[in-house]
Amino acid sequence: MNEKEKDLALITALIIDEDILGGSVFQTFDLAYLIAEKFQYIYPHDFKWEGEDLDFHEAVILFAKQKLKYNKL
Repeated sequence: MNEKEKDLALITALIIDEDILGGSVFQTFDLAYLIAEKFQYIYPHDFKWEGEDLDFHEAVILFAKQKLKYNKL
């Protein structure tokens, strides 16, 4: 597994862990994975979080909530 795949798995797990998606286990995973892919497109696995207003975890959750709120999936 390369770094990009590891990062995608971590982002997906963070979204699932926050329990903001609802739905069945499979629906939750599919949606979390879709959001994680979109997040990773904007913030690649080698993005430098130092000096940013949000840390990695906060940015993932905020991004997921915004995608859900505005139904931009």
